[in-house]
Amino acid sequence: MRYTYRCDACRLTWDAHDDIYEAKADRKRHMYRAHEGARPDGRIIETPGIVDQLGSAAWAGAAGLARGIYRGLTSKSFQKVSETEYFRQAGMLLGGGILLLMLINWITH
Repeated sequence: MRYTYRCDACRLTWDAHDDIYEAKADRKRHMYRAHEGARPDGRIIETPGIVDQLGSAAWAGAAGLARGIYRGLTSKSFQKVSETEYFRQAGMLLGGGILLLMLINWITH
């Protein structure tokens, strides 16, 4: 998140900072220099940075993926397929392969 101090009385905006305390320090310096210690009408503006935007997008994508997986696993067609012998064998093969890879990783590290 990025933080910027804006003095509405002077119609000035300071540079953006990564820390809210730096923006508050800008506000305090300006309050004493330009307004002789009086508290001007101003605010700290929060601007989401690229990391915040990517995090929000990743969270939305993960939520959508989880919703899709849940719907797929609770569907009637999946329940019908999961009762077949082919599905049981495929699950055992996949599970065994994962366990084998975990064992190899544990032995080599």
